[in-house]
Amino acid sequence: MPGKIAGVCDKCGEEQPIWELTKCHMCGKTACRRCASFAYGRYFCSNQCAQYFFYGEDEGEGEADTT
Repeated sequence: MPGKIAGVCDKCGEEQPIWELTKCHMCGKTACRRCASFAYGRYFCSNQCAQYFFYGEDEGEGEADTT
């Protein structure tokens, strides 16, 4: 039995060959090459995930370090 040769983009909903799809490094959603955002040497499902990957979560400016 051959492997799966098609998948669906989570952003546009179109069926694409699996070699045209990439998995987001942050949230795990699948995106086709047209919908994916390439940043920092990786593919992401959106610019928001790419920014979160690079900048991370807000550290809460003004909060005191209790260590």
